[in-house]
Amino acid sequence: MELKDLVNRFELLEPSNQNLIDLRRSYIDKELSSIFRLSSATNSNIDIEDLRKSVIEGNLHSLFRIINHDELRKLILEDNIWSLWKLLFSYTDTQFVDALKNFHVNQVEINLDCLSQGQIKSKRWLIEELIKLNLKLGTVFLCAGWYATLATMLFESGIKIDKIRSFDLDSNCISIAEVFNKPWVLEDWKFKSCTKNILDINYDFYTYHVHRSNGTLCELTDTPKTIINTSCEHIENFDKWYNLIPKDKIVILQTNNYIEIEDHVNCSSSLEEFRLQSPMANVLYEGELVLDKYTRYMRIGIK
Repeated sequence: MELKDLVNRFELLEPSNQNLIDLRRSYIDKELSSIFRLSSATNSNIDIEDLRKSVIEGNLHSLFRIINHDELRKLILEDNIWSLWKLLFSYTDTQFVDALKNFHVNQVEINLDCLSQGQIKSKRWLIEELIKLNLKLGTVFLCAGWYATLATMLFESGIKIDKIRSFDLDSNCISIAEVFNKPWVLEDWKFKSCTKNILDINYDFYTYHVHRSNGTLCELTDTPKTIINTSCEHIENFDKWYNLIPKDKIVILQTNNYIEIEDHVNCSSSLEEFRLQSPMANVLYEGELVLDKYTRYMRIGIK
């Protein structure tokens, strides 16, 4: 992911954060007013020629000789990623900064589609609707959780959660998911990731094994109150999976109509079709989010 894309993604995560807005405008648009807003101080001994060049000619080198913001200068003039990390740590308080820096430093390759605009907007939509509903989610089973970036956003949202367990078929997801959610792994395993086929899970009372940090196995037993699956379009045997969920569980589901993707084996063409596929005793919310390439559908309710 290019630095410009990285800056854009953090603004999507926190769209009301004025510092992130100014950072994007400074770095991508080279907007002088945003650069000045981010600058903590100015040089009282201003060189008039530098001022002329910066204002009339848009000369950024002259501008940074006037203002006192070395990290912003390095980012804008040198594309310095280390300066970007420092700025992001200053302007935001999300675990995503620490996780992405960790992957960069340790040269860990991840599928950056986990932070695509569609993924971020879809998960922010889910968070916003849950906050309105003011639900206590209890123990959450995040099915087909992938890198569990949704878990990070749920924890940081302040939504009432006891713990989150993320299950995915891909064994490569465990270590990445636990970096994204490191603070909650360290908090008595408030978060834990597990390699598991979601068709093999008992959604009433489940005993399974996870790995400790030293690689040894540990047995866990959990009773979920909430089942989340934001990847329903990937579930080939969706009806079989959905029928495994007992009555009275909170279910939070998303799918889409993006049939052009080969792995999307269970798309829905409309919210009505998704409604028929996922019957609920009590629907708390349902709606659709129109994105650039597809429409995402979401349902929240009691099974």
